[in-house]
Amino acid sequence: MDSYLDIAHKVLRASRRPMSAKGILDAAYRAKIVPEHLRGSTQHKTLQARLSEDILHHRLSSLFYRTEPGIFFLCELISDPNIPEKFKEKFPARRRTRDLQKESALGIRRSFLKDWLEHSDCHSLGKMIAAAEQHEAVKYVPVSGDSNYASVWTFSLVRRNREVLSYRIGRYRDDREAFANKKTIGFPGAVTVGDRSLFSQEDYGATENALGILLLDLDLSSQSFANENPAKPTPIFVLEAEGEDGVSVLLIVMEWKCPDWFEPTTKKLSLNDPCWLNLSVPPNNIDDFEPWSQTTLRKILTRELVEE
Repeated sequence: MDSYLDIAHKVLRASRRPMSAKGILDAAYRAKIVPEHLRGSTQHKTLQARLSEDILHHRLSSLFYRTEPGIFFLCELISDPNIPEKFKEKFPARRRTRDLQKESALGIRRSFLKDWLEHSDCHSLGKMIAAAEQHEAVKYVPVSGDSNYASVWTFSLVRRNREVLSYRIGRYRDDREAFANKKTIGFPGAVTVGDRSLFSQEDYGATENALGILLLDLDLSSQSFANENPAKPTPIFVLEAEGEDGVSVLLIVMEWKCPDWFEPTTKKLSLNDPCWLNLSVPPNNIDDFEPWSQTTLRKILTRELVEE
């Protein structure tokens, strides 16, 4: 364990309550356990980055976990009966795109999908699923895939008036050559058997899937919305896009109108270069975006021009 994590471990064990990186360092300075070489005005940012990185990389084997965005605690204290239960609930770490599909995925038969996309004038999610069910073209496929079925993914955009949130993908998040270090406008998630519930029968849980991924990746908890429930993403259109190893997937492009108070900052989020992209003006270099964003952007820009 490095010096930063060792300090956090000592402070959290002594405090026996979750703390922010700044709070941990403040307590460490008071206890005089911060080495001289670690002193500086922005060390709390480095500590938060080290803690987040440790949780992200080591997952269940990490000594730390988040109780809410930016607040950390020790795994070893979860079994302590004297620790309040509210401190024992883990706030999940951000996802790695290639590790998303752990359960059987929702699939649409490729022969049906090809015919529907070619001949349907309306590429809406509801109509597509209804038509697929009529043709018995919907089923859950194993993680290993089924060449006759296209896996269904949500691709959620964060919208603010005529702008969408853009960020750059890190290699840990997705190391495929066409995606790593590229810009994106979406938050992807594979729709699996675990997403469907009694309240999400019609879309097989796609909307719930998209909302859960947005809240997770944007480090938003239920407490972020006070007494209000977060708005659910709205399906815009569906399209076929090239997935990993050249195998096509079905993308459900969703739009989430973010709250007025939301503003992405690198201090709060684990996103690289977050910024707002104005849809009224085509990007200077669309090739700087990963393939799914390129396809989505072209379709959205066409729609925007039509609407104007």
